[in-house]
Amino acid sequence: MVKYKSNAQETAPVQQAGEAAIHPPIGSFEADYSYSPFKINNKDVSIQQVNGKLTVPLYNTLKDGKYDFFLAGIGYNGLLLSGTGNQFGSSNFHSVSASLTWQKSFSPKYALITSFTPMLSSDLKDISGEDLTYSGAVLLKIRKSAKFSYSLGAAYSKQFFGTVLVPVVGIDWNISDKLTLSAMLPVSEKLTYQLSRKGFIGINGDFGIGGGTYRLSQKMNSDYFQVRQVKTTLFYEYHLAGNFSVNLNAGYNFGQQLNLYTKDQKVNWIPFNNIDKLKPIEQVKKNGLAVQTGINYNF
Repeated sequence: MVKYKSNAQETAPVQQAGEAAIHPPIGSFEADYSYSPFKINNKDVSIQQVNGKLTVPLYNTLKDGKYDFFLAGIGYNGLLLSGTGNQFGSSNFHSVSASLTWQKSFSPKYALITSFTPMLSSDLKDISGEDLTYSGAVLLKIRKSAKFSYSLGAAYSKQFFGTVLVPVVGIDWNISDKLTLSAMLPVSEKLTYQLSRKGFIGINGDFGIGGGTYRLSQKMNSDYFQVRQVKTTLFYEYHLAGNFSVNLNAGYNFGQQLNLYTKDQKVNWIPFNNIDKLKPIEQVKKNGLAVQTGINYNF
């Protein structure tokens, strides 16, 4: 799955304050729970997901307006299907990922950002090298002013269904003192408005290119299951003491699909080749509501 967040991988605005400069907090712990209910033939069906990620700065330095860092992270995703029976081979799926992100600044204006994420993703009924997928990105970040920067590059992902290569454009824009826009197009976007010193509201768009995929066990012929969700949500975020915050999201899945494919079904170089060329052996297509709650701590 290609899922690269601009505000997670970019630096905070660099202030040239010499030796007195304070490093912005780029380490983080995030956890969230999402629930997507819908009906199929008057039967209640739901997708529940639990996510957690810890990101730690291994190297972090700010000098002469140039900010360099190296981050390492580990993440977990658990997915539970309810009401689908055995048509997808399992109702519980898991993924564990490790991530590395490096930024090298050539000047206060230009920086190169690279990331790499291997992921083990399956029903965990047997584990092998076939469970592994990989993704990465390379971006050139250009800071035009203290309020606006953009990034140009590409994201690559090797998935069970083939390869994804997506040109990406990142945007970080402080439109006003209260309104900000962060985006990694065509993957995601986020518009935030500051209500108060601690409260924020906004809108999220998550286009989920490729979706989340999970390999089934050898008893299921090592076929793979895919969840595709294209959703827009409204959110409220409240900052508690220190760098701790909680959030609540509610919105709608506009392109929700559950698909089961045989292991030999692949399509390369998405989006240049259409992923819809794949023919699932089992499929549910149903849009529906999406709600999510989460916590975040930055350090």
